[in-house]
Amino acid sequence: MTDTATLAAWDRRHLWHPFTQMADWLAEEPLVIAEAEGTTLVDTRGRRYLDGVSSLWCNVHGHRHPALDAALGAQLARVAHSTLLGLANVPSIELARALIEIAPPGLTRVFYSDAGATAVEAALRIALQYHQLRGEPARTRFASLVEAYHGDTLGAVGVGYSETFHRLARSASATRRRSIVSWPARSRPPCG
Repeated sequence: MTDTATLAAWDRRHLWHPFTQMADWLAEEPLVIAEAEGTTLVDTRGRRYLDGVSSLWCNVHGHRHPALDAALGAQLARVAHSTLLGLANVPSIELARALIEIAPPGLTRVFYSDAGATAVEAALRIALQYHQLRGEPARTRFASLVEAYHGDTLGAVGVGYSETFHRLARSASATRRRSIVSWPARSRPPCG
């Protein structure tokens, strides 16, 4: 493995970190994670940390879970990735069927997304298209909460807003220009 000082220098030179004030990030020594197991992250110096946010909600079952690692290895032995754009694949079909079997009545389709922000983008697009196909093209407004976070893609930024991270994208947000309704901050649940 490359030494910690070199990794820190490369990080500072080559990476933009999402939702991170880069001036603050560059002022301190970066925390560089080298490995993980269960709920523990280990940095390049061997220090251990509780992964209290499940690597930002993407790893809710822990790192290096034996059953998940085995399933991933088995899938990689067949095919690493196959798009659903004009194709179908065995795992996506089987998982969709299993999800529909446990979904509430009336839900009969699955749409896959690779991240929360892109899921929000897809949901916005599906909602707009639904109303257009029903002959209601004027229904283009979305409700949102003040200081809500729905992701970092342009549409997701448009239905949520955090001054620190979104102020520069606000004017470009297509959905924000569509008169999004923001509920007052007092309506938000308390944050801890």
